[in-house]
Amino acid sequence: KNISVDFFTEVRLKTFRELIALAGLVFAVAVVMDFYSRLPERIATHFNAEGMASGLGAKSALWVLVGIAALLYLTLTAIGGLSRVVRLQRPLAPEREKVVLAESMAMVSWIKTVICWMFAYLCLAMVRNGMGLQVGIGVWFLPVTLLVVFGICGIFLVRVFGTLRGFELRD
Repeated sequence: KNISVDFFTEVRLKTFRELIALAGLVFAVAVVMDFYSRLPERIATHFNAEGMASGLGAKSALWVLVGIAALLYLTLTAIGGLSRVVRLQRPLAPEREKVVLAESMAMVSWIKTVICWMFAYLCLAMVRNGMGLQVGIGVWFLPVTLLVVFGICGIFLVRVFGTLRGFELRD
């Protein structure tokens, strides 16, 4: 079976994912920079599982949130570059190993994208809460975030295990 990956398609998808992730990070920075001076000194900085504010803190927590997002972005970007040095425990045929590593790195890239936009939304929601334009982050935030993250992991794990079993999952 042919399990090779179209190189140019993969490069375009990787670039697309990277731009979406970077846009989320830039959006978070822009929101905090734009509204920071107009916020009260104390804003909602913690939210419970129902999405309601459950803790207040200094507005500077927004910069901490942006810093965490940037650190995660850089860390996941570095992990994405490790595919050249990763060696799988289970020996695979070279073409299968290439596909497994590509799928694994694509999963990391999509998770990075979701994390960047999750932090961007949290920054926006904290700003909107601080300005009195929004109450909480929404009851949907936690379940949707978990569904998307676990959904991405599930999709890519099925693809990786399908490759390991010898099934062709992509054209």
